[in-house]
Amino acid sequence: MPKSAGWDTRRPWGDWRPPEVSDGPPPVWSPYPIVAGAAALFVGTVLTFEVYGFAELAAETPAPPEGVGRTLLVLPFLSCFGVPFALLGNLLVVLPVVWAARRVSFRLTGRDAWWWVPVAALLSAVVLTAVDALTWWPGAGELAANWLTAQSLLTGAALYARDAALHGGRFLRILGHGVLAALAVFGVGGIAYGTGLLTEYSPPKVNAAQLAGAWSDGHGGTLRLSPDGTARAEGLRSGCTGTGTWSYAPDGPTPWDQLVAAEFEDCSFRWRISGHSGHPKLNHDYGEVDDPKWYTLTR
Repeated sequence: MPKSAGWDTRRPWGDWRPPEVSDGPPPVWSPYPIVAGAAALFVGTVLTFEVYGFAELAAETPAPPEGVGRTLLVLPFLSCFGVPFALLGNLLVVLPVVWAARRVSFRLTGRDAWWWVPVAALLSAVVLTAVDALTWWPGAGELAANWLTAQSLLTGAALYARDAALHGGRFLRILGHGVLAALAVFGVGGIAYGTGLLTEYSPPKVNAAQLAGAWSDGHGGTLRLSPDGTARAEGLRSGCTGTGTWSYAPDGPTPWDQLVAAEFEDCSFRWRISGHSGHPKLNHDYGEVDDPKWYTLTR
């Protein structure tokens, strides 16, 4: 067991012994890394919502995006429920990344090198992305964004946890860095949209004549809209098939307010407009109210 500094009375003339220090760096699973890793993971999640809020302003969507305001909307929810999840994620994923990076670094180089943390985080991010791909089957673009998010969150949180294990508390530093990063993201996003480097998406403005024709979901389902107001559905979602009517009516002054109503004997749809000029799309929402899915028809 390590002995404290002091005079060794067992020797006749006494002997000053310096404090004994255990070999290797401080343990990973200790209070400072636990707090720092969880705090960094929570702050990183808030920043992720902010970045995605700016990004979705330019993305094609059938409904108006919440944008950066989403960060303010979800912040109370994150404050109540995100902290326990951040703590759990830190214990189950982030600290094991720090531990694995430390073990590999000592084995290969004989010292604790920080650059092994991103490498260990990369492997964990790949595993998490693979689980996401097998569970939800997202598109290639969404999958790449999910991997980049996981890689960034794990690397940042693991580096802060490692730093806290070596140098003590880093909680206030993490909060300070988070505030500066949030201001930087807001400034960069505002400049990008303000200067035209990025353009906020808006659906194309259409009329009834442009909507007439055959629409397909790409899986055998079709919707035929005739200029006289009649409609024919074949194999649409939920098995909707038959003859009915359709109408187009802007429900407000903006392109987001355009609606196409299709009525059939056993089913009806309300379609929103998306796409781009000359290539519009019809979109019907389904699923949860707070997380709608979109059934899309194109020509």
